[in-house]
Amino acid sequence: MKEWEANIEVHNPLDRASLSQEEKLLQRCKERSLYLLTGTAKTERRLREKLEKSQRYTEDIIAKTIDFLKEYDYLNDYTYALRYLEENSGKRSLLDMKAKLFQRGVDCASLKEAIEAFQEKQREEESDPEREALLQCLEKKRRTLNLSDPKDKQKLYAFLMRKGFSYDLIREALNLSEV
Repeated sequence: MKEWEANIEVHNPLDRASLSQEEKLLQRCKERSLYLLTGTAKTERRLREKLEKSQRYTEDIIAKTIDFLKEYDYLNDYTYALRYLEENSGKRSLLDMKAKLFQRGVDCASLKEAIEAFQEKQREEESDPEREALLQCLEKKRRTLNLSDPKDKQKLYAFLMRKGFSYDLIREALNLSEV
């Protein structure tokens, strides 16, 4: 070993014994966060809630961990929202998906950006997942309801409106199905 190397205090970040208590806690928080993200993707808010719920980490440690995860793109609300929209298109209305994402803690800016990108992609592909989702929902309900009965038809309208479909789209789909 050279003489100058012997005089330098070596700090190995992988050697836990050489870390301060705060550095150990930060390292543990990062490891825990990465473990939580391996199972399923999470929004920033959901991950923050999980870490706070454990009551092991300070707000400062959680903030540093979130910044670390964002820096390496392990945590990205825009990507989360876009993936969710793509996976659920044709199964749910856009309004319903938007509400679910908002409940899960996707911030407004990321949500708006993801919806715009999703809708742009749908225009390019010339597909209408909203209509597909409505027809799929309509087909399921048709088995249990008699559409010639005005009360059943009214129940169907109300059900589909609660699912986030527009009145015009519902009316159009029901008119097509009656022909």
